[in-house]
Amino acid sequence: MTTTLPPPAPDARLPRHIQVRDELMRRVTDRIWKAGEALPGEARLAEEFGIAVGTMRKAIQALVHEGVFERIHGKGTFVTRAFERASMLRFVRFRDGGQKTLPEARVLALQTVDTPDAEVRDKLQLAKNRKALYLHRTRAYDGEVVLAEHIWLPLDRFAKLQRYLQKESPPLLYPVYDAVCGVVVARAVDELSMGQMPAEDGALFRNAVMGGSPCMRIERTMQDHAGAVVEWRVSFVPPGLFRYTAEIR
Repeated sequence: MTTTLPPPAPDARLPRHIQVRDELMRRVTDRIWKAGEALPGEARLAEEFGIAVGTMRKAIQALVHEGVFERIHGKGTFVTRAFERASMLRFVRFRDGGQKTLPEARVLALQTVDTPDAEVRDKLQLAKNRKALYLHRTRAYDGEVVLAEHIWLPLDRFAKLQRYLQKESPPLLYPVYDAVCGVVVARAVDELSMGQMPAEDGALFRNAVMGGSPCMRIERTMQDHAGAVVEWRVSFVPPGLFRYTAEIR
């Protein structure tokens, strides 16, 4: 028989809007509110919590600032769907100047790593006895590879993904993390640097790139809403395919 425990009581020492903020966050991490879902109106939530609308607005705004919620003008407040804005392909230059279709994905390797090396453990914040799932894949348009990716995930959270990818090769992984594994990505940290093309990746591109040649290296660390690291990814793009655009206001 499974017993469902009630949520922990809020810390009465904290300001009321912080207590409410923590409860709203709990609803997201427990998937009571799912990615992309609209929150009830502020007045309705304020009534539920027995607080003023201004206090509820302050609690919600704190989570908007943290990237957990997003406000869409004229529509309301939603749980952030971070994966929709986190595509690595924004760093790739397309031949036609603008590509709207989803890329093809090809899995080249998929394996359990029983003893991840120190760098992988550090990036994923893994204890020594935890295993990792490693994924090597390409992204392509019309058969032309534009990106090579090396992805590491904590196996205990992504065991179902391993079975799924043995049969499927989805163009986007973040929606699959959510649908198959119940893991919602919330934050992305991207670090761009000049790197050296791995020999195993260079031959994958149309104009083959010699292993060790200069290329763009994109390192990404993904976290869930609770701040736990759920993915570490390193991608490689030849110089001729790379682009970076930043708008500053």
